Amino acid sequence: MVAALLSAVVPGTGQILLGQSRKGQLLLGIFVIFCLGFWPLRLLRFYLGLSLLLWMSLLLTLYATNAALLARRTLHSPAPSRWWILLSIPMTYVGINLVFTSLLFAVGFRAMEFSSSAMETTLFKGDKFMIDRKYYRQHSCERDDLVVMLIEGAPTVKRAIALGGDTIEGRNTEIFLNGHVLQEPFAYHPRGGGNVPEQDNFGPVTVAAGKYFVMGDNRDSSRDSRMHDFGQVDQEAVVGRPLYIYWGHTWSRNGDKLY
Repeated sequence: MVAALLSAVVPGTGQILLGQSRKGQLLLGIFVIFCLGFWPLRLLRFYLGLSLLLWMSLLLTLYATNAALLARRTLHSPAPSRWWILLSIPMTYVGINLVFTSLLFAVGFRAMEFSSSAMETTLFKGDKFMIDRKYYRQHSCERDDLVVMLIEGAPTVKRAIALGGDTIEGRNTEIFLNGHVLQEPFAYHPRGGGNVPEQDNFGPVTVAAGKYFVMGDNRDSSRDSRMHDFGQVDQEAVVGRPLYIYWGHTWSRNGDKLY
C-alpha cells in the first residue's frame, strides 16, 4: 500500500521501496522525461502538448501504481489479490492531480473558464482554456493581443485595441485608431449596436503611457475601456495570455488557438 502511494506521486519510488531497483529506475527515468515536458520544454503552450502530457501522466501513474499493488515481495510470496487493482483508480486520480497541477502551476500555466458573453465569438460562456502567466513578463503586449487581466480582483479576458500613446475613437460601431479605421474580423455585433451609447460612440481618447485600452470582441455586450467606470487598464493588471481552448462548448473547439 505504501509503495503504491509513493508510485502514484512519483512513479518508480514504490518499486525501489519493494526492492525492484531496475524497474524503479526505469520508471523514474520516464517520470523525469515527463517533467522535462513542463520545464524547460513548456509543452503546455500547445494543445497537443497538453494532451501528450496528460496521457503520459495517466498511463505512467496507472502502471506504476498497479505494479506496486500487485508486486510480490519474494518469489515465494503469495500473489496479491487482483481486487487490489481497484485501489489504483483513486490513487492514480490523487497522484495525477497532485503532480500535474503542481507542475502546471510551477511553470506558470493556469486553466481558466470563461463565464460571460463579452468575448463571443472568440470565447463562449463555459469555454475552458489555458493561459500562460509568464508570457507578458518576457514579451511586450501588441495591438489586438488577447490579455488576461485582474479587474476588481477577478480575472477576465479582453483584447488590447490601443496601447500607450495611441488615440482611439468610436463612431457608429466603427473604431478609429490614430485616425485610421480598423479592420476587425473578430468584432461581433449580434444586436447591431450596444446596450449603452458609449459602446458605439466614444472618444477620441489618448491612451496614457503604461496603460491599455481594452475591448471585448462582443462589442454589444462587453463592459470595457469604452465605459468611464472601467477605463484604461494598467500594464500591471495583465496577468497572462490565453493560449488555446481545451474544452469548448462544442467538441470542434477543442484545441482552438486564441492568439
